[in-house]
Amino acid sequence: MKIDPLSSLRTHTQKRSVRSGGGGGFADALKGGAERATHTAGAPGLGAVDTLLALQQAPDALTGRARARKRGEQLLDELEQIRLGLLMGRIPLAGLKRLSALLGQTRPPVEDARLEQVLAEIEVRAAVELAKLGH
Repeated sequence: MKIDPLSSLRTHTQKRSVRSGGGGGFADALKGGAERATHTAGAPGLGAVDTLLALQQAPDALTGRARARKRGEQLLDELEQIRLGLLMGRIPLAGLKRLSALLGQTRPPVEDARLEQVLAEIEVRAAVELAKLGH
């Protein structure tokens, strides 16, 4: 007796062909759906490009927040240098000038009210220190 490894595949193939001989209604429905899908697929592509272009032109909220945070950190760093200088007995003149220059710059616009409040407090503290030291 000879064993054919492909014989089981042939019987499945034959069974499938017997089942699918209905009349082609389902295959026709699939073809019609594919044609409709290709017609509507072009519209979202153009809309997606327009959306991407609009997003690129919108200002980035995180950039303003990051710039404000950086400004606050710079002010705090300069205040820390002045504090260390006072503890050592000598006031760093360059640090006072940098702090004054930082306060002279306009604050970046921030939509976060809490961050705005913290920045205002840091700036007030820096202005008080400059006034105490005569700058």
